[in-house]
Amino acid sequence: MKAHATGELTLHRLKKIEIVIRAEDHHPVEELLKAAGIGGWTIIRDVAGMGHAGFHHGKTIFNDHSGLAMFVGVGEPAAIGDVARGLARLFATLPGVTFLSDVEVLRSDYFARAAGA
Repeated sequence: MKAHATGELTLHRLKKIEIVIRAEDHHPVEELLKAAGIGGWTIIRDVAGMGHAGFHHGKTIFNDHSGLAMFVGVGEPAAIGDVARGLARLFATLPGVTFLSDVEVLRSDYFARAAGA
């Protein structure tokens, strides 16, 4: 993990992965994140937006298995690469998109590879 100081801040360079999938397909994504050692992630439910199949509205009924969900995770480049490779295989049969980007974080210990991964 590379770190650099900006004024009084010490920032650590990591990778971020954002994954948009059907909410009902969340289990295989969670398993990929766990297997890669990503220690935590955020799930944003009820994602809306324009895609290949047209506009996706947020869910109109209350349940966690309809509509789209977005996962956001941060980790070491190798771990995020493991997740991206798994998603490439997963997306051969399921719809979804992935975005990778470079980020800087303040609390690098929050993003260390999970034990046992």
